[in-house]
Amino acid sequence: MNCNVSAKEAEEKEKSEQEIKVQVSITGHESGNIYKVTDAEGKVLRVDLGKHGGRMLNRHPFMIVGEIKQDEKGELIEMKRVEYEDPVVQIEKAAAKAAENVLEVVNDRDIAYSHELSKSHNKHYYTYNMANVEDLSAYKEVSITEIEKEETGTKIAFVGSAVATVTKDEVMKFWGGPKVGGHINVVMNGAYVPLGQRSTVYGTVKDDGTISLDRLDSIE
Repeated sequence: MNCNVSAKEAEEKEKSEQEIKVQVSITGHESGNIYKVTDAEGKVLRVDLGKHGGRMLNRHPFMIVGEIKQDEKGELIEMKRVEYEDPVVQIEKAAAKAAENVLEVVNDRDIAYSHELSKSHNKHYYTYNMANVEDLSAYKEVSITEIEKEETGTKIAFVGSAVATVTKDEVMKFWGGPKVGGHINVVMNGAYVPLGQRSTVYGTVKDDGTISLDRLDSIE
């Protein structure tokens, strides 16, 4: 009786030694139902997953219980059962993380981009004759960088491009350009030109160093 029990125990022991239980992920396909899997330690194993193997998620880990066999290519695990759970999608966590990565959108464009064009005194190009100037010889031609040297009340003419709004509907900043350089604030006196528009500005130097616009003619 004892011999029979010992034989049975030996048989069960031998059977258990042939079984394997390991967590793996599918990392490749060999042929048919035989797949290559990788365990947690990075070891590549061959396993027969049966006819349902192709339905498993390729990169989601699962626990496989199988029996070690040998075929013409070497060691092979024949799957008996699998312990598999679908991945839990952490929607709230993912949404919170996404919210953290959203950059704050700041609308800091110059208000001139949405400014309505005022009516020019000429339909072909921008002309604003705010002071009814006819005699342009009264205006001294200077570059923007030299304006600060002029006395208050001097009538000047300079070429520049409107590059920024200083005060809405009142003051715009003009730039002399890459060769001349320099910036000057111009009190527009009701005139308006789009940003980037290059113009000849005729004006009068004010005591605060700004220019009071008398006339503006755009340059094509």
